[in-house]
Amino acid sequence: MPHVPKPPQSAKPPTPLRSAPAESDSRETLPNKTLPADALPSDALPSDALPVDALPVGALSDEAPQLDSTHDTMVGFDQESVDSTNLPDIDHEFSMQELFDAELREAIRSVPLPGDEEKLPRVEILGADGQHAALMRIDHPVKLRVRGSLGDYAFAYNSQTVIKVFGNVGHGVAEGMSSGSIRVRGHAGHGAGTAMTGGTLGIYGSAGDRTGGAMRGGGLFVRGDVGNDVGLGALAGTIVIGGDAGNNLGNPLSNVAVFIRGKAASLTPGVTEAPLRKKQEVQLGLLLISAGIRGDATDFRRIVPIAKLAAENAARGEVVPNWR
Repeated sequence: MPHVPKPPQSAKPPTPLRSAPAESDSRETLPNKTLPADALPSDALPSDALPVDALPVGALSDEAPQLDSTHDTMVGFDQESVDSTNLPDIDHEFSMQELFDAELREAIRSVPLPGDEEKLPRVEILGADGQHAALMRIDHPVKLRVRGSLGDYAFAYNSQTVIKVFGNVGHGVAEGMSSGSIRVRGHAGHGAGTAMTGGTLGIYGSAGDRTGGAMRGGGLFVRGDVGNDVGLGALAGTIVIGGDAGNNLGNPLSNVAVFIRGKAASLTPGVTEAPLRKKQEVQLGLLLISAGIRGDATDFRRIVPIAKLAAENAARGEVVPNWR
């Protein structure tokens, strides 16, 4: 992405923290920008991926719109998008156009925490315009709301922070994430959630290749389609796909739980599709709740190593014998 270099840090005085103005009605509504083409390559997403605003309300449900599993969440996102002139809950506001990366991270970490642990301070981030390596290594329990799109490795190694993004993200979003939650209103590039060890990553558009690669824990939800090699090298965690998947879905040598509602172009050799059992329905239901989705777990199938499925069936036979 073309980038206009900022002046050296030594030539720029530190920018003090700024609290949000008391009369938020005077603030202008910011547009929801998209990444330039060179910041998010066209092959980062499935070729038939629709813009997230073009996705039908029933994209995850064959029922009427009022029963759609993402209806409430998407309405909530959209309502916050159009209601940006009336956000009394914002406690602090920072601009990515005015602060260097290190300054912005320090400003977020300096936000004071209230005595009530249940009420996290809300921070509004303005000026997002496809910046790479943005907001990495944030380790502070605040609610972060980003308006605009970000480039590669956004929120890598996130911990504790609860994040909403009203735009797209590039490759490697939430890489190495250990806790907290990240919800992306748009699409993501390749390698979303790579090497996650905890937390929840929700993408409400589509995602590219190697989604959930090398996962070690946590939960990853993609509302739309995903690319090839999803879960490559993953050892643990949960991956939920609301749409279709590309080639080589699953990993025969891992314990990661993969659930899919649509179809996969091909499965990795050594894995197979299987219906959900009660244990998996509960596991999937919990992740859908964490991602802000009211979905029906029975609409999904799981992708499981053949050897693991055989072991499950053998153990189940001892408890529930087949008398026929």
